[in-house]
Amino acid sequence: MGHGNEARKVIEGVRREIEASKGTRIWGDYINALKLIAQVIFTRSSGFIFELIQNAEDAGLGLDNLGVFEILINHHRVKVVHNGRQFTSDDVKALCGIMSSKKPEKGTLGYLGIGFKSVFKITDCPEVYSGEFQFKFDRNHKEWGDPSHTPWHVLPILIDEPSENIDRDKTTFIIPFREETYYASLIEEVAKLRTELYLFLRWLRTIKVTDEVSRATWILENMGEDDEGTVTLKHDVQEQRFKFFRHTCPVPNWVKQDRLTQEYRANVTQREIAVAFAVDENGSLAPSLAGAMYGGVYSFLPLGEARSGAKFPIQADFLVQPGREAINYEASWNQWLMDEVAILCKEAIQYFKKHDTWKYQFLEAFGFTKTKGLESYDYLFGPRLIQPLEKYLEDDECVPTTDGGWTKPAKGVKLTEDQEASEALVSMGILTMNEIAVAFGGESDLKLVDLSVQESSTMPLKKVDRLDFLANEAFLSLKAKESNAPKWFWLLYMWLHTYPRWNYSKRGNRSQEGYWSYKIVLTSGANLLEGRDVWFPDFNPSDPILKDLTNTLQKSKQVLHPSIILNAKDEEEQKAIRGFLMGLTGMQALDSKTVCRDALLPKILTSSPKPLPNDLLKYTTYCQQILGNEIEKGLEFWVLTKQGDIRSAKETLLPKEYNPEQEWETHQQYVPGITFVSKDYLSGTTAIEELKRWREFLEAGGVKKNPDNGVEVFAENYAMDKLQSNYVNVTKVDKLNFGYDIRAETKNGEEVCFEVKGQSQDHDVELTGNELDSADIHKDFFYLCVISSVPESPSIYLVNNPSAPGVGKKDKLTIPLNVWKAAKWT
Repeated sequence: MGHGNEARKVIEGVRREIEASKGTRIWGDYINALKLIAQVIFTRSSGFIFELIQNAEDAGLGLDNLGVFEILINHHRVKVVHNGRQFTSDDVKALCGIMSSKKPEKGTLGYLGIGFKSVFKITDCPEVYSGEFQFKFDRNHKEWGDPSHTPWHVLPILIDEPSENIDRDKTTFIIPFREETYYASLIEEVAKLRTELYLFLRWLRTIKVTDEVSRATWILENMGEDDEGTVTLKHDVQEQRFKFFRHTCPVPNWVKQDRLTQEYRANVTQREIAVAFAVDENGSLAPSLAGAMYGGVYSFLPLGEARSGAKFPIQADFLVQPGREAINYEASWNQWLMDEVAILCKEAIQYFKKHDTWKYQFLEAFGFTKTKGLESYDYLFGPRLIQPLEKYLEDDECVPTTDGGWTKPAKGVKLTEDQEASEALVSMGILTMNEIAVAFGGESDLKLVDLSVQESSTMPLKKVDRLDFLANEAFLSLKAKESNAPKWFWLLYMWLHTYPRWNYSKRGNRSQEGYWSYKIVLTSGANLLEGRDVWFPDFNPSDPILKDLTNTLQKSKQVLHPSIILNAKDEEEQKAIRGFLMGLTGMQALDSKTVCRDALLPKILTSSPKPLPNDLLKYTTYCQQILGNEIEKGLEFWVLTKQGDIRSAKETLLPKEYNPEQEWETHQQYVPGITFVSKDYLSGTTAIEELKRWREFLEAGGVKKNPDNGVEVFAENYAMDKLQSNYVNVTKVDKLNFGYDIRAETKNGEEVCFEVKGQSQDHDVELTGNELDSADIHKDFFYLCVISSVPESPSIYLVNNPSAPGVGKKDKLTIPLNVWKAAKWT
């Protein structure tokens, strides 16, 4: 491959022009500018790939062939080849300067003069082969001397023989690495190139990457656009599809007059914009932030740092920083383009609404990520793209409804009940399709959203379920006043029962969801109340007293509408709904226990007037038989006594007929004033279990097991009675705090003292305090008198001089059981 005379003349002419400024201030400024462009403007070491792709796209403008771009990499260099139009002299001059030869008014994209400088991030000696031109830029060229004082980046050097085989029909760039370490990082970067790279390129159709070290090759292909505007992109065997929307926009005068427009787009009269929406293999929209490279903003190729926040890539001829990292958010040109993109998106929305499948899916495509505080969002993407589109969607009827119509997002409700339960609402005749949204959503102008709708995560639809329905008291109250209300509410209960919902604990245990706090239970007065405030007559009393009390209670309580249960087709259905209402709404059963507890039990409590003896006996018997031990603690009954009078239960004990734990009646003379419950309650029964139930019931109502201080009183009175047979002047002195309870005289006139201790169960006896002192003082004239087995089988034991050595143990004086037992007195 040799040089043509014209090519040589161009290269040498460029050299002469630049070198003519040597020694001037321009020469030094040029050097500094080139260093800044090569090392600062371009931040990515792989950024030159994008620049060369864009240059290749421009080189294919107007060509009939399909563009192919190849990247070949080894340890030493990267080689880029494309089949676009070959270099002209203007292209060479642009490459050897810091200006662009591109003409945006004619459709070209990039800044050839500046973009190419990105190769200097990794190389000191790039080679260019295109048509008759073959030249390089070489930092280490022998003619430069000190390269840091030479604008070598733009001084072309003719190449006599290519450094490797070159296809003369294509444009080739050979870029030797400054350091071999660039190989690994560049392979890593190009591996990230995805098909979305050239979403918006028209001519370039194939990008082929070859790692000559591992011999791995991967190919990115644009398979073209079908009649519906869907482009297929292919990465080896994996395909991606995008639905495109494009619009050519005339440049308005206010944009043309802007200074940046005049500098960079002076003669441009119109520009094409585009947006693309990912489509999956099933033909469904598949919006995702991963559906575009980087932030999803393209100026023909993706921009590095510009992030729109949209789930679809955006293409426009944006004014960007050299290096393609960011967009100029203040430029009027860019603001106008973003306004036009928003308009194009609105057109896309209207297109989606007419599509049989996409009308259910497009809302999620317009769910945006908002990065407030980021200037590009605050000044460009937010106010000119996201906010206008969100406002448009809010105002537009863009949500498909179940009736085949449309509604605004704020007026659409999405039913989250499972499909079977939802369909049953209609099939059972509870609601029509048109009523569901109103009943569940609580507003008259709501519409039910089609179940196929995929909502936006950033503009969610109102979700409703059965709990919203049950909380709609206004709607349910209207239903309660209709003539068929019992039938309607029966159906509602059947629906809730047939299609239950479950709650799961952290351990995975399942429990059915209840409705205790919802006013959904229809009463006989056509009112709706929470279940706990409603009663269900659950028995037909044959006893006149219970029947009368039941009728009285029903007048004072809210009872379930009687016609509801009548709608059941059989006893099984009745049982199911009765169980549902009691178990999951809290409705209470008006049964014999309830009647007893609420109407009969109060009549026997001391908080009520004393009933007549026969009535008291009858009422108490009913309560005992029906309620048993299911009465609350702390109640106090009126009870009939053996004397035939009526007293508070706390003033009485159980007589021997009840087989109490301690039987006080046989020796009741030793506890004056105690009263016993009448045995008439028992009706002659002697059955052990029945006696036990009566004991528990009466004791729960306040009947005492033991009289107050009963053992102590019993013991003193019993001791007095027995001592009088052997002593005279037997007298109680327990109130005088002498340290003994009884004083007496022997028949010889000697005074003796008795300290009485009563016991129900045998155990050691202790003397303390003045009892111990008295024992020490009176010695042989002091007796410990123990009364055991109180009250059933009392016996008396006298221990003389308990403080004598070998009798009791001091500190406190403890008289062991075996000691006082050995002193039985007869």
